[in-house]
Amino acid sequence: MRALVLRGFTLVALALALAASHTTPARAQPPGSRPLALPIEPIVATRIESLLATPNLLLVVDYYRVDMRFGPNMRIDAVIVDAVDSRTRLKGLRVQVRDPQSRGRQDGTSYIDFEELTSLTRGLAAIEELAGKWTHDDRQATELSFTTAGGFRLAIRQSARVPRAYLSTGLLDPVVTSIDIAELPTLKQAFDQALAILNSK
Repeated sequence: MRALVLRGFTLVALALALAASHTTPARAQPPGSRPLALPIEPIVATRIESLLATPNLLLVVDYYRVDMRFGPNMRIDAVIVDAVDSRTRLKGLRVQVRDPQSRGRQDGTSYIDFEELTSLTRGLAAIEELAGKWTHDDRQATELSFTTAGGFRLAIRQSARVPRAYLSTGLLDPVVTSIDIAELPTLKQAFDQALAILNSK
């Protein structure tokens, strides 16, 4: 019986010794050091962003400025990306928005694939029409919004106050600016112009 007990203790001790030999000893961090930060993979939501982020590929990227009159808080560029080796060609938009109330913050950027542009221009036309029909009734507020896969968002909140249109770009930590409802036709013209530029290339 004693031999069986000793043999059992020996097996347990051997198992513990083996487990201890395979564990990595914990290292104390020196005072004042920071823990290692894990890299965060960027979210790639559009085809054009995926191509731009492809490593080991020669890319030719052409930008065409879209003429618009919203001042420094918004910029739209038509973009054409050619992958020389694979003969892949993608078209789309780069939309940049700056928050005028934030100092030192970089622009928020969203890309829009060419295939989404038709839906976007139709959505803008519908938003403009619905915003013009809104009347004061028993509704506290009405919200209209359109969001692309790359994070460009147009939202309108109509309430007893003066309605405003809000533009935001970026999937993570979006940057937001606002425009007057009366500027919606100008915004649609800018996207229509971008679509015309891309169709001509």
